[in-house]
Amino acid sequence: MKPSALSAALACLALILPLSANSWRTLQDEEGTAIKVRFEGLRDERFLLRRQDDGKLFEVDPGLLKAEDQAFFQSAATKLAGEIGKLSEASGHGLFTGTPFDDRVAEELAAAMKLRPESKTRHSASWRLYAGESYRLFGARPYSVALYAGADGRAVILSAVYANKGDFRSGAGSGEDHFTGESEADAASLGKAMEHDEKTVEKAIADVLGPAVTQRFGERATRRTVRRWDWNGHSLLLSSEDGEYVSLSIVPLDFAEGKGRTAKVSDTELKQRLRADVVREENGDVYLGQIPMVDQGPKGYCVPATFERAMRTMGLEADMYLLAMVGETAMGGGTSVGRLLDNIRSQVRSKGRRTKDENVAKLRTRDVKRYIDEGVPVMWTMRSLSEYNKIANENTQARKNITDWGVWAEKIAAEAEIVSKKESSQSNHHICMIVGYNEKTNELAVSDSWGARYERRWVPAPVAEWASSGGLFLILP
Repeated sequence: MKPSALSAALACLALILPLSANSWRTLQDEEGTAIKVRFEGLRDERFLLRRQDDGKLFEVDPGLLKAEDQAFFQSAATKLAGEIGKLSEASGHGLFTGTPFDDRVAEELAAAMKLRPESKTRHSASWRLYAGESYRLFGARPYSVALYAGADGRAVILSAVYANKGDFRSGAGSGEDHFTGESEADAASLGKAMEHDEKTVEKAIADVLGPAVTQRFGERATRRTVRRWDWNGHSLLLSSEDGEYVSLSIVPLDFAEGKGRTAKVSDTELKQRLRADVVREENGDVYLGQIPMVDQGPKGYCVPATFERAMRTMGLEADMYLLAMVGETAMGGGTSVGRLLDNIRSQVRSKGRRTKDENVAKLRTRDVKRYIDEGVPVMWTMRSLSEYNKIANENTQARKNITDWGVWAEKIAAEAEIVSKKESSQSNHHICMIVGYNEKTNELAVSDSWGARYERRWVPAPVAEWASSGGLFLILP
């Protein structure tokens, strides 16, 4: 019987065959060899199954299976087809297909969700949208929707954050302008918004998939209680943390089964990767070429966003909203670096990493050179002053047309001497990353968590010193 005929003939069995979306079924060949598999989709009228022993996905022509196995999986396929439409309608997007989450092409999923590229390195990619008032996901407005992918371009996690203390009624701008506004939120109004979003999202999902189960999810300081729904290789996790945020994450089913625990990357593998990511140019520029970007958006989350970038560089899963909670970030933003470090040290250590912080009396290229040479970004506390940003922007643009780097070094040294003699304002406190240096021109490459435009800006070391608050923080192998 042809697969298409099989589909029609067995569709009616969907109502009479018992089926658990996540149940394992034992298949046996004529010689008695058995494997356990789980149905996770239909691709070109072939069943998409996952083996239990190694977690691998494979396709099977229905005609190769015994009649009872054909009927079982066709029942699952029929049920799946109906749920795809219902979930897409409930979510408001073409978010779901018949493919399990970890086999989704992330770029296609990002397009379906109208997300914009945020970061792409050899090791990962991300897309993000700070959504407007009209954007809805499961009936409520998410302030941020982010999608992360692995090196193979497949989806790793989709994270939507609804009402939260950072974005809710924030008056801040994006990028350099985020110092100009303040949050207009208060605990009572945030609480009401969170309650509304939580109930709206939960009802929209439960109306399709039924009631959720409750479990603990995450590791150490980021462990929290979530409500979980499983569907076709996806787990939908709804979380609400008092006074913090409401979030919905979609992750691979096996990741939820493991309660969010991630594999440890060995020191040897990490060190090799970090060193391989160091770029050395003929003009003397040395910089880290594969640092993931995070756009903190219109809120004061420079500390959590910068730590997320550093942690992901070191092979650690991280999310700025969770880190804002761990770091006890104030409404609208404002996080103590020391407090955040204190609260995540154990998590960093559990994955074989260590933290280091030091204060420098005078910031120089030699203070960061030894770390950059090993591929390690340096988190740096400073003041994001207008004159500093003006120099960073103009110099970075001008560098594209330099032909005589000796003349350039003399020019920026003279300009830096003038700036360094000026009184430096004690405002616009900020943290960013130092990701490169040039000893010949005495410049530092700085990266702010404000999006692609700020991935790498070059600043004369004396100007960086003029704006420095002196704190250096690192996560090390």
